[in-house]
Amino acid sequence: MATTTTSPSTGKKAGKGATAATAPMASSTVFIPAAKSMMFETEPNSPFSDGYSIAKEREVLADFLADPSRQHDENDPLYDRHIELIDREDQLDRMKAQYQSSKGADPLVEHKEAVAMNFLGSLVDDGVDQMALHTKEAFRMFMGRSRDPEKKLEPIIGGKRVAAALRALWVLTGNDNPYADWGLLRHEQTIKEVGKLLAKHIADAQAALDQQKARGLTFSVLQSSSPQVLNLGFKSPYGYAVAQLVTDFDFFVRLQKTLERKNLRSDAQVRQIITETTRVIRRVFNETARFDRWLMREEMKGLCRADFVPDGDPEGAKRVQFAAEVFGPCPAEVYSGKLQPRHSRRRIQISQAERKLLQVVSDEMLRREREADAGALDEAAAQEIAAKLV
Repeated sequence: MATTTTSPSTGKKAGKGATAATAPMASSTVFIPAAKSMMFETEPNSPFSDGYSIAKEREVLADFLADPSRQHDENDPLYDRHIELIDREDQLDRMKAQYQSSKGADPLVEHKEAVAMNFLGSLVDDGVDQMALHTKEAFRMFMGRSRDPEKKLEPIIGGKRVAAALRALWVLTGNDNPYADWGLLRHEQTIKEVGKLLAKHIADAQAALDQQKARGLTFSVLQSSSPQVLNLGFKSPYGYAVAQLVTDFDFFVRLQKTLERKNLRSDAQVRQIITETTRVIRRVFNETARFDRWLMREEMKGLCRADFVPDGDPEGAKRVQFAAEVFGPCPAEVYSGKLQPRHSRRRIQISQAERKLLQVVSDEMLRREREADAGALDEAAAQEIAAKLV
């Protein structure tokens, strides 16, 4: 049936005959249906907007990918999915390369701005870290003492040596060494107790001075006429913790000698409290240095949590045995990571299966600890009963 059209020149309607003679037949629009969508596996965290899962597709195509002859057969029903998989993997590689190139910056950030991160310098100290000491006792506490040539004096482990030991243990934590974690945790715990002891003695001394001030006597705290300033430059956070301890000890000694000078304490009292406090600190230093001395042996530097896994590396089993003989079994809560040192270089990524295996080892260690504790309690109870029967 002919259609009616409007003449562009006159704006009038043309007759049927004129239409047939001068206008072509209007072509009708033909709708071409789309092909059936390709099926593919999806996952929630897919990098693609349609949820495409490369890992799951590889599982579905496992048999196809294992047969090279099928990969070239275009008639294979899985051929198209294989081509799509290759394309998606290429897309993902490009996305990763783009992400790395832009340093993961927001798309609004220009590339030249993103790569500027490569030239960003590391953080450095703006000046020199220093520590001023007023007393010989604190200076010796920091320096320590080596064995004299005649071997008449016992060596003393000082703060400088302990700071180096703590740095070594801190570095070993980067190897996932649970005994290094244990050594740092023990140091943190014992140093905290020493800090409390020093704080108490300092508070008592200041209270004694305040009491005199309330009565009208104002006493100044003794200080060195020529305090010695030492440059620190420690390479780990634990070194600065040692410096803080030494300065607290220095102030403690100054206060005690002030009380002695002002006749608020006797010579014997001051000598005793300084000696006792010094022994407590040195005991902590000795324990920390012991962890360093054994764990930094060449054959022990490779110790890590994986060495504790049953039927593992024979050399690892030897390291575990040696460590257990020197320090005792590693506490389960330390091994599992439930207890962690204040500062650590541990940045190890492990799979879920490895995590489960290490948890099994940790549970076994905890079970043995409880059995040992129960056995010790039973023995103590037996001794108590025997004492009553005597």
